[in-house]
Amino acid sequence: MKPKLIALFLLIVLVPLGLLTWLGLRVAHDEQEIVEHKFRELLVGKLRDVDAAVAGFLEERERQLLALTDLSHYDVPSLRKLVQSTPFIEQVFVLGPDGKRLYPSPDGPLNSSERGFLARAGQVWQDRQAFYRPPETPGSSAPRSHGWYVWYWGSGLNVLFWRRAPGGHVIGAELSRMRLLADIVGRLPDTDPLHPSVADGRLALADGTGDAVYQWGAYEPREGEKPQAAVALSPPLNAWTLEYYASSAELRKALGGGLLLTLVSGLVAAGVALAGFSVYLYRETSREVREAAQRVHFVNQVSHELKTPLTNIRLYAELLEGGLGDDEERRARYLGVIVSESQRLSRLIGNVLAFARKHRGKLTLHPAPGCIDDHVASVLQDFRASLEAKGVEVAFSAGAPATVRFDPDALEQILGNLVSNVEKYAATGGHMGVATRQNGGTTTLEVADRGPGIPKGQEESIFRPFHRLSNRLTDGVTGTGIGLSIARDLARLHGGGIALVPSEAGARFQVVLHTPPQD
Repeated sequence: MKPKLIALFLLIVLVPLGLLTWLGLRVAHDEQEIVEHKFRELLVGKLRDVDAAVAGFLEERERQLLALTDLSHYDVPSLRKLVQSTPFIEQVFVLGPDGKRLYPSPDGPLNSSERGFLARAGQVWQDRQAFYRPPETPGSSAPRSHGWYVWYWGSGLNVLFWRRAPGGHVIGAELSRMRLLADIVGRLPDTDPLHPSVADGRLALADGTGDAVYQWGAYEPREGEKPQAAVALSPPLNAWTLEYYASSAELRKALGGGLLLTLVSGLVAAGVALAGFSVYLYRETSREVREAAQRVHFVNQVSHELKTPLTNIRLYAELLEGGLGDDEERRARYLGVIVSESQRLSRLIGNVLAFARKHRGKLTLHPAPGCIDDHVASVLQDFRASLEAKGVEVAFSAGAPATVRFDPDALEQILGNLVSNVEKYAATGGHMGVATRQNGGTTTLEVADRGPGIPKGQEESIFRPFHRLSNRLTDGVTGTGIGLSIARDLARLHGGGIALVPSEAGARFQVVLHTPPQD
């Protein structure tokens, strides 16, 4: 293949494939972004469901605390009993209507729980006005009657519930941090690491510092890995965050792990299709170039073939005209050459015209009644002089004497091409055998020689137009390369065919014709 054709081939394949690759990657990137967005929305939806479960628990706990803190007396024994009898309450406190702390009183005797509460609730006392602030609802000035208060102490989050009594007192209950976490975890979705909902990923409950308070799921996030989705819990735990980490397997499943494979497969298929199309174009172009070259060669061959008999006819005609043929024997020989070359020229022109009619779709037969053997003998008689001049002995075994319908011109052209090939290619064998036989409406004609034969593997190629065992004009063997092709076409039009059959020596051609008997 020439470099220009290689470059054109690569251009046809690589440029469209490059554009398809760019377009495919662009589409895949956009599609992946859409899928990622939908995946995150799905995860956020799941996390919001978890937050709703936690918020429901806190609403339930709020109703319990409203009932527990509905007290008529604020004496120390009653308050201490409330703490001791309620597992989820760590400590309570009471503020007077003026905001003064009544319990736990720094002036009275304190137990260890009360002292610990005073130590960690310093921020509560500093921000006690939060219990007297009006609601955030626009247009309302009434102070809030109850609510949640959150503050950090040490390394953990502290949550307390407060309410304002009708008399102006404020009573608050600090929730047990460990019990609060246990209750929240108890209301989270199934935390079994093998559960299908979390087996591929990891759910985490993180505090305000980003540390995981609790987490579940088989996947272990890498250090510094960011979650695929995060949702802050509803107040009062809005400092805590629900996070979801998806494993690579889950991401591939959610994002369509086959997208890249589909893209690559599509590109490979497109590349194969483009390569096939390019090869097809190359083969078609090469075929057209070969056919054009064959046509040029055909014209050269025809010109050469026409030149030889015309030259001989003209030469011997001029000899006769110049009086060099006064001797009767010489005159007869000159006239024989002129007749032989005229017949050769006629056969050549017949082949060319038949080939042209075939390509125009006008190659037809004109059947007429006649005897096959008579016409075969006539054709052989026309060739006898030229064959004997080359030392070829002709043996004719006549076996088709019946009167049948056939095209005599087609038979003459078929046999003439076969005998002409023997004259050109197999004269060194010194023998040509022609045999005919009939069987009902079928006539078989065989032409055999003792020449070099047909090379193995070319038994069918020789019937293709322009195919010759040698195409060089200097081989000493001339021809147009269409004789056998025309012979086969005419035989097929006759309802039969022509084939090269096995032979011990040389080449043997068998022609089968449909020749119905003449009524």
